[in-house]
Amino acid sequence: MSRLSDKVCKLAGAGWDWLTPRWAGPKQAADFLNKPLPRNVGWLHTLGSLLLVYILFQVLTGVLLGFYYSPSVESAYESVSYIREELFLGRFTANLHRYGAAFIIVTVFLHLLRSFFLGSYKKPRELLWISGLMLGVLLTLFAFTGQLLPYDQRGYWATVVGIRIASSAPGAGDTVNQLLTGGYGDIGAVTLSRFYILHVSVLPLVLFGLIGLHLSILQKTGSSGPSDGSTPEPIKTFFPSQAVKDVLVAAGGAMLLCVVAALVTSQDTGPANPAAGNFVPRPEWYFLSHYEILKMLPGHMQVIGTFVLPNILLAVLMSVPFLDRGPDRHWKKRKFWVIAGALVTFTVAGLTVQGILTAPDAGAHVSADAAALSPVEHGRLLFSEKKCIQCHTIGGEGKDKGPDLTHVASRLRDDFLPAWVRNPRNFKPDTDMPAFEGTEDELDALVAYLLTLE
Repeated sequence: MSRLSDKVCKLAGAGWDWLTPRWAGPKQAADFLNKPLPRNVGWLHTLGSLLLVYILFQVLTGVLLGFYYSPSVESAYESVSYIREELFLGRFTANLHRYGAAFIIVTVFLHLLRSFFLGSYKKPRELLWISGLMLGVLLTLFAFTGQLLPYDQRGYWATVVGIRIASSAPGAGDTVNQLLTGGYGDIGAVTLSRFYILHVSVLPLVLFGLIGLHLSILQKTGSSGPSDGSTPEPIKTFFPSQAVKDVLVAAGGAMLLCVVAALVTSQDTGPANPAAGNFVPRPEWYFLSHYEILKMLPGHMQVIGTFVLPNILLAVLMSVPFLDRGPDRHWKKRKFWVIAGALVTFTVAGLTVQGILTAPDAGAHVSADAAALSPVEHGRLLFSEKKCIQCHTIGGEGKDKGPDLTHVASRLRDDFLPAWVRNPRNFKPDTDMPAFEGTEDELDALVAYLLTLE
């Protein structure tokens, strides 16, 4: 046995000697493992490793799901249903990917809080902080683009709200809407295709680049020292003390994700139905704080919640290292920033809890203001709410008691539609179609939807 172990060690040593002059990887790995650390680095500094493990889980499960996923409006939902219902461990894999997104968002948030409250953004780690914020924004974009891919009701309507928010950007809103919807104004094959490409091709390339940048900056600047600003000689190296902590936390986090994926079942809301009038658009829970702010604002002030406040917050966070320039990182010497950070944290947490507790019933009707829908989207929902489909047909769906509306916009003048919808008996006294009962805004929304039926 000893001879075999000696041969293995000798072979490994020979391989190491051959590889070292040809590749910098072994030396970089050795330098990383032997990296000196300040005395205060411990369990709170394991969140970065945990986040990296969760990202690797997402990559692996995403590749596995991609083998069977079909990115088309006709078959996306069916392909996801096939994965979940028919494939061995398919439901578990899909749940790992779905819940993994939430675990990533939570870990990013905790990692950000740890860095902020411990003052880890101070000189010379300004770029480390900024690259970390960019990673956080990028990971939320992953979550946003991924929610549409199953093409179910929940993902579809959450994306409707998201695109509406993104399209509210002053000056760039129309361009963003064109980019995400292909100029059609609503979600369909083009949006699904573009979200799929962004999710599996464009964003991963940017992600891997940012991760490499973040780790290289960390390797250069090292971990932050004691909170009093002193810089004593490091008393330990990354391996083995901190490496063991990282492995334990990462293993525990991975096990927790696996338990949640195995035991927690998500509600199947059915395939995406743009005409569904009884499905309330709601984002995933980690976007609820933003959503609750929108619900508090009147329609003419929506841009404050959709664009102004988020960008102000991001700009302030990016500027923190240059505004809080003192060398001391202790919270007593940074009371303003600690109190401000605590207020923002509790506000976000409170709004999220409020959004969870006030979640409407599945059969509740949609509020256009609360959901921040576009006129076309609101009109589509009104068409269903008013039960117009019980008399009219669109694309073969509905009943033929009244005229087929599949191409109504190409048959009737734009200025005729509002008057006709408001009171059809003014044009055809013997019609069974009732007069429209609703506000002028609702009438405009319904007409806007009908004008898309060309």
